[in-house]
Amino acid sequence: MANRTIPRQVYKTLLARSGNKCAFPGCKKPLFNQRFEFIAQLCHIEGVKGERHNPKLSNEEINSYGNIMFMCYEHHTETNDEKTYTAALLKQMKIEHEAKYILSPMVVDMSHIYSLRKETEGYWKRVEVVHTTEHVVPELKIDINTQASYDELNNELHSSLQSLDNLFSSFDKADRDKYWETFNIGFPNHMTTARVLIEQMRIKFYEAHLANNPHDNSIKDKLEQFRKEFIENTVKSAGHVD
Repeated sequence: MANRTIPRQVYKTLLARSGNKCAFPGCKKPLFNQRFEFIAQLCHIEGVKGERHNPKLSNEEINSYGNIMFMCYEHHTETNDEKTYTAALLKQMKIEHEAKYILSPMVVDMSHIYSLRKETEGYWKRVEVVHTTEHVVPELKIDINTQASYDELNNELHSSLQSLDNLFSSFDKADRDKYWETFNIGFPNHMTTARVLIEQMRIKFYEAHLANNPHDNSIKDKLEQFRKEFIENTVKSAGHVD
């Protein structure tokens, strides 16, 4: 599954060659306002999903320098019309825009990206501490890998769901009373594990989304809500049936 994790060097190069302007031809809207706040949007030419999505691309290719450009909100929305704005057209647009500034790159303050990264690392460290020291039943707590990537969590989720499928299949062939332990312990434990993974993946997704849109308050609000719910409702209490 594709993600939105952009390498730091890609960010720096894109910003340096942007001229502090939207890449759409003729647009003079800046990427940073007078308070040095990032107000533009990062745009995938061949999308993570949706517009111009190319399933043949790897995560590295999707998030590579040649597949990303900066635009203002209006032109990002306009170029979502993939019939008019094909991948080839946007790539040419990107080349022509950056050619104007490649010999005189802009120096960009990357502090907003570093700040987000530090804040993200701090949150997951808190999750780790709470899970280790505040769980209501430590001996039954479900493992939470705070260092896992979105893809790793997704793989774990699929593995857990496959285990559920296998368990369900067994009930088609045997009386539930005969497999009381599987029905009353196995199923609940797999379902709880799947729920923890889904909640964690949701937070990871919004963290990556916010890194690309650091001034989108709606994303910030949702991320804050999901983080709070995860600690209060899951990190402290999710456990195995025994």
